[in-house]
Amino acid sequence: MNGRTYHSDSVTDGEYWGPNDDKQNEVLDIFHHAMTICLDGRLYDAPLPKNPENAIDLGTGTGLWAIDFANKFPNCNVMGTDISLIQPSWVPPNLRFEIDDYNKDWAYKSDFFDFLHLRWISGTVKDWYAFYKEAYRCCKPGGYIEHMDASGTALSDDDSLTNVHALGQWGPVWQEGGRKIGYEIDLHSTNLMQNAMKEAGFVNIVVKDYKVPISPWSKDKKMYEVGLYFYTAINQDLEGIVQFMFGKVLGWTAEEIAIYIATMKKEMNSKDIHPYFIYRVVYGQKPLDA
Repeated sequence: MNGRTYHSDSVTDGEYWGPNDDKQNEVLDIFHHAMTICLDGRLYDAPLPKNPENAIDLGTGTGLWAIDFANKFPNCNVMGTDISLIQPSWVPPNLRFEIDDYNKDWAYKSDFFDFLHLRWISGTVKDWYAFYKEAYRCCKPGGYIEHMDASGTALSDDDSLTNVHALGQWGPVWQEGGRKIGYEIDLHSTNLMQNAMKEAGFVNIVVKDYKVPISPWSKDKKMYEVGLYFYTAINQDLEGIVQFMFGKVLGWTAEEIAIYIATMKKEMNSKDIHPYFIYRVVYGQKPLDA
């Protein structure tokens, strides 16, 4: 599509909005680094045991999180799954990547994984309640699931961002596109992550919100660095991020998309606008007596 490649199902059925080519994959790599800084070098927040045996990264993308996790726990069998084969071939010996679609039947063993991890997969799951129920089935009693995602709505604490700005319209436009293809984009306003996790049977659920600047405007050293990398990630391929949802799904013309992108980039470069996303981490545990 316009010189970009996508997973084949997304072209025919609208199942995934992101390209799977090298330019977009660099966005995922930079984003992983930004989130690692945001979490002060941590890969997760859940209180995992010192020696987990089996872990899975659902929607692994380029696989950087899974690689880092496998290196951290060399005795743990780690699996990363995705619908596109875009992961590197040189990986730790305890890690393997598999092609799989979590919207279809899960073939994993029951009571198997010590840790199920998912990050930035909003707009890819058809039925979140069914998803979490399958995750619960596959989770080992005492094991954990952790999900990190954003609502997509840009905010500012000083009212420097309004709904007149292109950045201010980002969330509503994406959410409308998600509704058109039947995928939930906003996982925050209805507390969907924690509600679906609780209904599936997980307990000891913890919710943490992290403020992620969209550009390097913050005077705080850490937040400035997070904003710098997040800004770099978005600017790396803003065209690839929006062209499927805005063009194919919502029917924007190429000219309209180009104008929107130019306006958004101008706003991200402005020192007068202080936008951020909230990335929410929700983790929960499967009861020991499950």
